[in-house]
Amino acid sequence: MSAARTGDDGRGGTRVTVSVPEPLAGERLDRAIAALTPTITRGEARRLIAAGVVFVGGRRTRISSRLVRAGEEIAWQQPARQPPAGTVAEPRIVLARPDLWIIDKPAGMPVEPTRSGSLGTLTEWLKHQGPAFVTHRLDAATSGLLVVARDRDTQVALNALFARHAIGRRYLAVVAPPPPWEATTLSDELDGRPALSRVAVTARTVRAAAVIVDLETGRTRQIRRHLAAAGSPVVGEDATGARTRTRLLLHAFALTLPWPRGAETLSFTAPPPAAFLADAAALGLGELGVETDVPAP
Repeated sequence: MSAARTGDDGRGGTRVTVSVPEPLAGERLDRAIAALTPTITRGEARRLIAAGVVFVGGRRTRISSRLVRAGEEIAWQQPARQPPAGTVAEPRIVLARPDLWIIDKPAGMPVEPTRSGSLGTLTEWLKHQGPAFVTHRLDAATSGLLVVARDRDTQVALNALFARHAIGRRYLAVVAPPPPWEATTLSDELDGRPALSRVAVTARTVRAAAVIVDLETGRTRQIRRHLAAAGSPVVGEDATGARTRTRLLLHAFALTLPWPRGAETLSFTAPPPAAFLADAAALGLGELGVETDVPAP
């Protein structure tokens, strides 16, 4: 069997590289990873693949059933350990209703348990606040608004709204280099499924640009993948998706949903955190060209 090679990825995580030996030729990718790294179960291998951090022969793959060939190099990033308790800001409840909450999640807080456990996750924090059910997610390194159901019936209703794309989500991102266009629609398929992101530049310098992104669909890491493919990745990672900073300059600043059951429209915004603004200012973006303290359209 091929021995795994590991190294610090510079962001608190670990880069693991293995080479497929002849006995594993023709095996599924998830099984090959589990066989080559005894500390990883097949289920954990599938989660890594689905997270988009696994590369085969230098190309990202999200297909667990992909068959591997002898000599192929498989590489992935192990998730970084969660930061010690108290080093990440507390979530902020923007709206508290008996049926749902709107929460402003800080960057650095995973929504759900990771390989490192549940400590420091939004799910763990919610356990101490009362009954709550996550209905959509943000990446750990992304800050901003998400909606949480307080009971199962509300969770079902919110899931149906998301499935119909009836919930409006607007994101503020800083990208580098700045794109050549002022507004565009990014529509590359993701994981074989339609994906649509509407993007508009609100401020720019020679080094970077601030953009607003309206999601028409909700594919995994849709904004990051679309912008990277367009040549302007979100600051905090490079065009391959490798992390270059602890946090991403990506903030879910507006959320609009018809509620309850379409009887009214709830609209909320949340300004980006101070660290986001400081990093943007360091790139010359002292003004982002967007108001985040008024209801979204």
